[in-house]
Amino acid sequence: MSDDKEDPNKTELSLKEKLKSEIEEADWSMLEPHFSRQAIVQVSSDLDLPTVSEKVAMDDVDSIKKWMTEGKVVRPTEEQVNTWKENPYKKAFQFIIVQPYVLIQEKLELKQ
Repeated sequence: MSDDKEDPNKTELSLKEKLKSEIEEADWSMLEPHFSRQAIVQVSSDLDLPTVSEKVAMDDVDSIKKWMTEGKVVRPTEEQVNTWKENPYKKAFQFIIVQPYVLIQEKLELKQ
């Protein structure tokens, strides 16, 4: 019976670790098709992307609403997207797909 109590904790840890291992990098040109289908969600650089992706996967509405209210988890604005489009290969992002969303986080600019 004690194994049953430990399994949820192990599941949470394994979910976060699994999500962390699925984070990849891309430039805007690779992410733009997801924006076209309104699936892009931008995560502030001061948040931990694996933590946010775990909360989304677990449908933790309270955490997500809090971050949205604080402006830390948002849909990118047209102005931001236009800036990224100007140099689609120079802006790098970390991203992870948590269906139906693609969570992105800006990285430093790529060097030429």
